[in-house]
Amino acid sequence: MQPVPHLYPLLESRRNIVITMHQKPDGDAMGAALGLYHFLVSIGNEVTVISPTNWAKFLNWMPGCKFVIDYEVNTQKSIELLNSADILFCLDFNSMHRTKKMETPLLGIKCVKVLIDHHEQPAEEHFDYGVSNILKSSTCEMVYDFIVQSPFADKLNLEMAACLYTGIMTDTGSFRFAVTSAETHKAVAHLKELGLDHSIIHENIYDNFLESRLRFIGNALLNRLEVLYEYNTALMAISRRDLLKYEIQTGDTEGLVNYLLTIEGIKLGALLIDRTEERKWSFRSKGDFDVNELARKHFEGGGHKNAAGGRSSEALEDELKRFKEVIKKYENHLQ
Repeated sequence: MQPVPHLYPLLESRRNIVITMHQKPDGDAMGAALGLYHFLVSIGNEVTVISPTNWAKFLNWMPGCKFVIDYEVNTQKSIELLNSADILFCLDFNSMHRTKKMETPLLGIKCVKVLIDHHEQPAEEHFDYGVSNILKSSTCEMVYDFIVQSPFADKLNLEMAACLYTGIMTDTGSFRFAVTSAETHKAVAHLKELGLDHSIIHENIYDNFLESRLRFIGNALLNRLEVLYEYNTALMAISRRDLLKYEIQTGDTEGLVNYLLTIEGIKLGALLIDRTEERKWSFRSKGDFDVNELARKHFEGGGHKNAAGGRSSEALEDELKRFKEVIKKYENHLQ
């Protein structure tokens, strides 16, 4: 995998480019994809963004979001676009399996493949060019670097800024997570100097839900929260019945796991959601407890040291029992 700066000469002439990200893209994945989209279009490329799945409605305000193609809805068109691509950018995921049903076509196409990501243990063998930096706050910060370090830095504009700020802000927990660096703040300052109105973005992301979501969160906190004080762990399990009762849509459970770490003394928060096809885990931790290792070793997942995810094919109740057995092995690490 060659360094990303070696790619810049390829962008000096018109290319067919596809940008993709992980399934169920969050603010960072969508922000990085759309920020890069606007940049590559501005320098004369033909660019398409393809999401492996649908995404949260609260991201629809983002400049260019209406042009994003949902692979699961438009599979044939997506495959045609992938097969005609000269360059494929893969953003905010470290392995092709994170793209769900897109994995096979992505691995099969014969074009230049580029990785920009901040997760641990990237599958570098699948990419021709790339950068993977776990010290970066977000993939959006990395796309910002890609733009400002390029020969086309003067193309950075407000549309790009809005997209990139979205990912930087959401992936840093509004700048409170430890991964937020001085460089992160410098990037945001630059975006503000362009005229970015950050308050509107916060409203679009956090003040744009239905009443049913708030009632769902209340029910989850009141009736689904379990605190394992002997392991300094908070656990929450959401059934399929809960999702249907409150008409929960993609993105409505975003941030729910973070509530668990607000309890005094809790070092590990674990959220299990019963999706139709599988059970999905979200893990968050404080300090030195490595949830990336936990997820990789026991829950078919991975991510960052303090934020990771996993999956299971087991029933919800069985998976909860298994978690409680697994966590016993980490008792000394959670004290």
